[in-house]
Amino acid sequence: MSGVSIDASLLRWPATLWLGVALSLGGPAGVVYAYVTDAGVYPPVNESIFLPPGLGQSYIDPAFGSMVTRMSDALRTQNGADTGTLTFIVHEYSTMSPFNRDNSRILILHQSYFALYDGTGRYLKDLPLEIVASSEPRWSRRDTNVVYYHPFYSNQLKRYDTDTDARVLVRTFSEYSTISGLGESDLSADGDHLVLVGDHRDVFVYEISTDTKGPVLDTTGLGNFDDVYITPDNNVLIGWIAVGGGRFQGVELFDRNMKFLRQASRSLGHMDVTRDVNGDEVLVLANAADPQPVCLNGVVRVRLADGSQTCLISLDWSLSFHVSAPDAAGWVIISTFTPKPLSGWVPYANEVLRIKLDGSEVRRLAHHRSRPLDPYWYTPRASVSHDGNRLVYSSNYGLPTILGYPSDYMDVYLMDLSTLAPGPAGSQKSIATRVEQDAAAVTYGCPSPAIWYTHTNVGFSGGSAALATDVGCRATLTFSGTGVRWIGVGDAWSGVARISIDGLLAGSVDTFLTPARIGTVLFSSGALPPGTHTLTIDVTGTQNALSAESWVWVDAFDVVSRVEQDDPAVAYSCPASQSWSTSTNAGLSGGSAQLAMAAGCRAAFTFTGTAATWIGYRDQGAGIALVSIDGAPLAEIDTYASAANAQAVMYTVTGLPSGAHRMTVEPTGRQNPASGGAWIWVDAFEVAR
Repeated sequence: MSGVSIDASLLRWPATLWLGVALSLGGPAGVVYAYVTDAGVYPPVNESIFLPPGLGQSYIDPAFGSMVTRMSDALRTQNGADTGTLTFIVHEYSTMSPFNRDNSRILILHQSYFALYDGTGRYLKDLPLEIVASSEPRWSRRDTNVVYYHPFYSNQLKRYDTDTDARVLVRTFSEYSTISGLGESDLSADGDHLVLVGDHRDVFVYEISTDTKGPVLDTTGLGNFDDVYITPDNNVLIGWIAVGGGRFQGVELFDRNMKFLRQASRSLGHMDVTRDVNGDEVLVLANAADPQPVCLNGVVRVRLADGSQTCLISLDWSLSFHVSAPDAAGWVIISTFTPKPLSGWVPYANEVLRIKLDGSEVRRLAHHRSRPLDPYWYTPRASVSHDGNRLVYSSNYGLPTILGYPSDYMDVYLMDLSTLAPGPAGSQKSIATRVEQDAAAVTYGCPSPAIWYTHTNVGFSGGSAALATDVGCRATLTFSGTGVRWIGVGDAWSGVARISIDGLLAGSVDTFLTPARIGTVLFSSGALPPGTHTLTIDVTGTQNALSAESWVWVDAFDVVSRVEQDDPAVAYSCPASQSWSTSTNAGLSGGSAQLAMAAGCRAAFTFTGTAATWIGYRDQGAGIALVSIDGAPLAEIDTYASAANAQAVMYTVTGLPSGAHRMTVEPTGRQNPASGGAWIWVDAFEVAR
C-alpha cells in the first residue's frame, strides 16, 4: 500500500471531532449485539477521550454491544429549585425502581428535587418541590400515575398523581416527628405495604389499603442499624452495623409483625430482595465484610426461608458493587465500581452486569465509564424496572477530567434489555476472521498523483486505517469465505463509495453519518458460494449534500466462513427409533435446517480454527440444548423465544487453540415452561481461523 501518515488537521476535521469519533460501534445491518458472557478482561475503548452522545441520542457499547441512550444533560438543564443550571442529574438509588408499573414513566432526581420522564427517557416535567431528594417517592404497583412519598422531615405519608398533579394525605403518624424508609426500601411487590421507621427507632409495616400500622420493633438499645427492606412476602429485613453471628448483627429477617425469624447474613452490604424462579424469597448481597464468606468479595444469593447461601460470582477485591433486583425475572443487576482509579484493568471492572440467580450465567452489558472524581455521586447505582426489561444508571463519563466539568457532575443513561436474545450462555457476537486494512490481502491503487493516506488512532481496529478522497482510488480485498463486512468510519466529512464483488457491481454506499462512528460496518454481504472472492471499494469523489467532504475510510474487513448444516463436516446421530428431520424455508440459511427433540440426538461439527458459532432457530416450540467442545460440555442453551427468530446466533466459543476441533449440539428433551416443545434447530455454523 502506498500512503503517508497525516493528522486530523490535514483532513479538515474540527479538533473536537476526534474526541467524539468513538461514540459508537455499528454491526451488520439488522444485527444488534447484546452482551458478552466470557470472563475476559475488557478495558473500555478510548477511556481517556470517549465522549457520551448528546441528549436523547444513543450509542452502542464498543466492548459489549448493548445500546445506551442518554436521558439527561445536567449542565444544560435549568435548576427548577434555584437559579442557574444543575450540576448533576441522577436516579435515586439501585434498590428502588425509578420505573412505574408499565415502564411508561421514570422518576429522576434533579439534584434536590424530582422530575418525571417518559419511558423513552424524555423529560416531561418537574414534580412539586415538596417532593425533595429525601422524600423517597415510590411508584404505586396498582396505578401507573401514582407516587407515594413523605415530605421533608415530616410524619406524613402522601400520594401524588403525576397526571393530575393532585396531592392527597394518606396518613399522619402523629406519634412520631418523622417517618422514613431509610432510603433503600421500595414499595412491596403486592403494592400495599411499606416498611417504615419512626424517629429512627420504631420499625413497622404499614398496610395502605386498610390504613393499618402493624406491631412495632423498638430498636432502642439493640444496636445501630443502617437500612430496612420489605420482602416479596411482606417480611422485613434490618441491616445492623455490627458484624457477627449473634442477634442484632448483620442482616436479620422478621415477619410483618416484627417477630424475629432468623439471621440472613453475618454482615451488612449493598443488597436487594427478589423472588427466585421457584417462588422463594431471596436476598442478593455483597459479602465483602462477611468473616466466614462462601466466596471472596462475592455476589451472594441468600434463601430467606433457611438462610442458605449460594455464590453467584466472586469479584476482584478492587471492585465494589450495587445490587438491583426485578420482581421475579430470574436475574439480578450488578453495577461494579472502583473506589479509586485502577492501576490495572480486571474482569468486570466498571461494568453493568446481568447475573442469573443460579450463578450459571453473567451477561456483561456495558461499561458505565464513571470514575471516582467525587466521594459518592460517581457510583453508577444501576436500577432495573420491576419486570427486568429496562434499567438506568448514572455516570460522569470522566467529563470532569476530559472537559473540566464539576467534580460532582453526573447524568442518567437508559438501557432497554427487552431486545436481548433470550438465554444463550455464549457471546452474542457473530464471529468472523478480522483482516486489517494493511494486511497483504488488501491492495490499494490511485491515479497519480492521488494516494491513500494512513491515519493512526487507538480507536481504529489494529490502531490504524486508510482513507482516500480522489475519484479512481480503489481498495481490493481478496478473501476466502461465504460473507464479508467492510469496517470503516462514517462522519460528516465522508463520501460515497462504489462496491463490487467478484467484478459485479453490488451498489453504492453513502458513508456520511452524524454523529460520527468509528468501527462501523459500512457494507455487508453474505450467502456467497464457498471459495475465493474479491471485494472492491471505489472512491467516487462524490458526497451527500450534507457532507463537507468525500473521504472514504477502510479500517478492516470481517470475513465470515459459513458451513451449512448439510455440509459433510456436520454429522448427525440419534438413538434407535429417533432421527433428525429436515425443514425447508427461504428464511433459513441455505434454505434448509435440521431439527430434533429427542435426548441423545447429536449434531457434531468438525472444523479447523480458533472460534465457532452455532446458527439456529428460536420460536415458541424450541427447547434446551447442550453445547460441547471437543467432548467437554460448555453450556445449556434455552432456545425458546416468544417470537420466531431465524438464523439466530445461538452460541459462540472463542479462544480455542489453533487446530482441529469439534462442536456438538444435543437436544436435552427439556424445555422452557413457556415453550410448546423441545425442538433444537441446526441451521449452520460459522468459523474463525
